[in-house]
Amino acid sequence: MALSAGCSGSGKSTTSTSTGPAQPTSGELDKLMRTRMNASYSQLVFLVFHAEGEHDFAKISDESARLSDAIAGVLKLQVPPLVQSDQARAVYIDYNETLRRDNEKFVEATAQRDITAMSASLSKIGETCSACHHFFRVEIKDAAE
Repeated sequence: MALSAGCSGSGKSTTSTSTGPAQPTSGELDKLMRTRMNASYSQLVFLVFHAEGEHDFAKISDESARLSDAIAGVLKLQVPPLVQSDQARAVYIDYNETLRRDNEKFVEATAQRDITAMSASLSKIGETCSACHHFFRVEIKDAAE
């Protein structure tokens, strides 16, 4: 199964150093993406784009907080080992910062109950994820979670 190293981890084990934060351990980034980021994003897509009747802003706000926590978790990790060149590092950081900014726009739009802005920013989040998946594609064998 092809997955993104930037968004789903490289599957390589790394160690911590005394000079900086720990690199992702085997599957740490992948697990965060699969269990937190993807789950929250998918739930938000359902709540925003497929709501029957009135939008449930309390549920959207709660799920948005979980997505924000997942994004913060990714930002705390060091760049995965697959991202080796300075150019790739810059691209990886840019994708993550774009994701953070677009999520902030979504949070603000949700606070204002602005469905149009919520839809636009949630779509942009999805586009950023897809672009990152495309740029940092890696072959990962199915593994037990």
